[in-house]
Amino acid sequence: MGLQMFQLQNKVIDRIEASPWQIRETNVRLAIGLVVLFFYLLIGAIVFVQIESSNEENDMEAYQEFRTNWNRLLKEAGFKETDIDQLFTDIRIMALKGIWTEKNVTTEPIWTFGQAFFFVGALISTVGYGRVSPRTREGKFFTIIYCLIGIPMTLALLSALVVRLKKPSAWLRCKLNARLGHLFHDSQIQVFHLTFVCTLLLLFVFIIPSYIFTKIETDWDFLDAFFYCFVSLTTIGLGEYVPGDQPDQQFRTFYKIVVTVYLIFGLSCMMLFLATLYDVQQLNLSRFFLTRDNGYINPSYDDHCETFSITNQNYGITRNYTRHINESPVTTFETGGFYQSE
Repeated sequence: MGLQMFQLQNKVIDRIEASPWQIRETNVRLAIGLVVLFFYLLIGAIVFVQIESSNEENDMEAYQEFRTNWNRLLKEAGFKETDIDQLFTDIRIMALKGIWTEKNVTTEPIWTFGQAFFFVGALISTVGYGRVSPRTREGKFFTIIYCLIGIPMTLALLSALVVRLKKPSAWLRCKLNARLGHLFHDSQIQVFHLTFVCTLLLLFVFIIPSYIFTKIETDWDFLDAFFYCFVSLTTIGLGEYVPGDQPDQQFRTFYKIVVTVYLIFGLSCMMLFLATLYDVQQLNLSRFFLTRDNGYINPSYDDHCETFSITNQNYGITRNYTRHINESPVTTFETGGFYQSE
């Protein structure tokens, strides 16, 4: 994920603050988790190979047939085979750079204001589609400087926006506690709250925008549009689908700006979702790999005792416990038939 998700995860880990002895006790869990992650990657690779390889083979066969036909026609016209290979290579290079023209179709330049606005929005939000990138040395250098300043600034502003979005979310949580607190545990109410937030997020950030994209992007179906929203707002940014790239796109500049605003707002909503998710401690997997009990532990040490608090996950009750350590050993001696401390 992007830096926004990374910062939020760090906040969750900071709340756990597991002591060194707790981390040592969960090293086995962490090792098992890493093995599971590795096998998860293996399974994902195998599934994608099985799903996509047959389609790729069909595309390769179609391409070979297409190229064979053009080789025959160009050779009949007197072109050499090396010239034909160079022609296909040049077309591929220009297409990868985003330069493509068709007969009787006027295409806009890549670096218009709308496209540039969309590009810098993808930069500072860490979406980074990769379809358009600077080719000049000056452009690459400016991109580095621009991101060094823009990404931390965007991260700070998104965090501040999430704090404000959490206010109505907290109000909803209070209402649920007031209405359902006598019927359900606090952890169950947290799940209800998370479900409601997920429903709103799915409707207003994914489903409705996906429907709008299908009306504007004529070559997208609903799954394509939903896929674009998902890979963008999770900052994956594959770049396969980019809005506003059709040659006959109307109001391209305005459309690109609106999509950029949608991405920024959508990222804020995703951060709100993650913050709500991590508030449900039963769903916070980080503590499983850091603590062995069911609570957040915040240890503090002094010379003679170790004080820590344990939050009961079921009822939200916090109790403090003190365990004395490093005390001098007690010695006894016998006087007149009685044992006394030294």
